[in-house]
Amino acid sequence: MFNLISVKHQDIISDKLDELYFLRKKTFKDRLDWQVSCVGNREFDQYDNVNTDYLLGCYNGHIVCSNRFISMNYPNMITGPFKAFFDYQAPEDETLLESSRFFVDKARVKQLTNTKLPFCHLLFLGMVNYARALNKSAIMTVCSKGMYTILKRSGWNIVIESIGSSERQEPVYLLRLGVDEESQDALIRYVRRYHYCESVYLKKWPLYL
Repeated sequence: MFNLISVKHQDIISDKLDELYFLRKKTFKDRLDWQVSCVGNREFDQYDNVNTDYLLGCYNGHIVCSNRFISMNYPNMITGPFKAFFDYQAPEDETLLESSRFFVDKARVKQLTNTKLPFCHLLFLGMVNYARALNKSAIMTVCSKGMYTILKRSGWNIVIESIGSSERQEPVYLLRLGVDEESQDALIRYVRRYHYCESVYLKKWPLYL
C-alpha cells in the first residue's frame, strides 16, 4: 500500500524524522554530492523548522519519497542560498509554496517492492493536490536541467522564471509550477499509464493507493 501525506515539522514523530533525514543524506550527499549540511548520517538545515511541511510518500510504512514545502512568505532556499544563482526577486507571497529536497529513493523502492507505481510522478501529483487543497496559486522550485526535462515531459504546466548557474557552473532553472486543473489532469493521465485508478481518487488529498 502506498500513501502520500503531509506532516508539519513539529508534528512528525522522531523516528520518521530520523528516517527522512537519513534518506535525504543518501540522496543529496552520498549520491548527488551536493554541498549540504550533514550531522552523522542525517541531512538537515535551517529550513527544517516550524514553517516547514513535509510530503511523505510511504510504501507499507517505509518512506520512499518526500518533498519539503515552505510558504514563500517565510525564509526559504530561493530567498536564501539559491538567490545568488539568479537575476530574480522572489515574491514574499503566502499563496506560493517553495519546494525543495525532492527525492525518490529508487534503491529502497526496488528493495521493498516489485510494483510499477510511478513514485516520482505520484509525488508530483501529490504536490499539486496538496497545493490545491490549501488554495495556493503555484509552487516555486529550483532544479537541474535533467529534472526540468522530466517535469516538462510529465505534462505539468511550467513557467521558467529565470535560468542561472550553480556553484559548479551548471545551469539551474527557477520554475513556477502550476497547480491548475489542467496540470492535475495531465499528471493523473501519466500515473494511469502505469497504475489504473479512478481519476476521482487521484484528485484527493491525502493520496492513498
